Amino acid sequence: MKAINRAIRYCTRTDQGLKRSRNEDAYLVIENIPDPRYGGSGTGPLFAVADGMSGHTGGGAASRMAVEGLRKYYMNPVNIQGAISISGREENLRELEKVVLGIHEEISELAERGERYEYMGTTLSVLLLAGKKAYVAHVGDSRIYRLREGHLEQLTHDDTMAQLSVEMGYLDAEEATGHPMSHTLVQALGQGVDELQRKKVEINPGDVFLLCSDGLYDMVPDHEIQELLHQGVNGGRPCDLLVEAALENGGRDNVTVIVVRVL
Repeated sequence: MKAINRAIRYCTRTDQGLKRSRNEDAYLVIENIPDPRYGGSGTGPLFAVADGMSGHTGGGAASRMAVEGLRKYYMNPVNIQGAISISGREENLRELEKVVLGIHEEISELAERGERYEYMGTTLSVLLLAGKKAYVAHVGDSRIYRLREGHLEQLTHDDTMAQLSVEMGYLDAEEATGHPMSHTLVQALGQGVDELQRKKVEINPGDVFLLCSDGLYDMVPDHEIQELLHQGVNGGRPCDLLVEAALENGGRDNVTVIVVRVL
């Protein structure tokens, strides 16, 4: 795993999978967001995973637009000054939402220009670490997990018809797993966003965060993800273990993972 500083390490890996003709996933790591107010120390690292809508022309373009939109915004000192604070202000969530919705508008505008990109769209899951807080912004069915004291918790919920049916009481969680509607998105960047998921959580020493596309959790059940994360962070190669497990179990989709360890 690569060290950002004495407290945070991370790894990344993406793979086309065994059944897809191209990789429409994209990911982003910004190790330190520049901010002159903090003497060059910045406001903390940002991580993101995007999964272009499979089967639609422009899915790969949409996922790249999502992560590059984040990069352009957060690497621009003019934008970041006064927006993100390492002190953990509530404005961090509003700023993340503002940026993601702006990217949604850009993708939507391109989708309206012609038939080639008519159905382009992407998921986006963003994790920002600022001080002792982790900020999450999310749309779609990529996921962010947290492993804490051996327990794996999903911090995002899937924007799918199956998950909506669970919330409305038509399906239980077990029925939703593998359901035909489990990847029918009810919202995605470029195709419609009613409400962006956003969340702030405390960071504890020893926390491990996982960002991933559905190519991981479709192939590897949560209990195995938990075991591989625990094994991998101790051995230094959790991303390799997770992706290799997805491929060994069939690799039906593109798979992308980012693992972040707080020492």
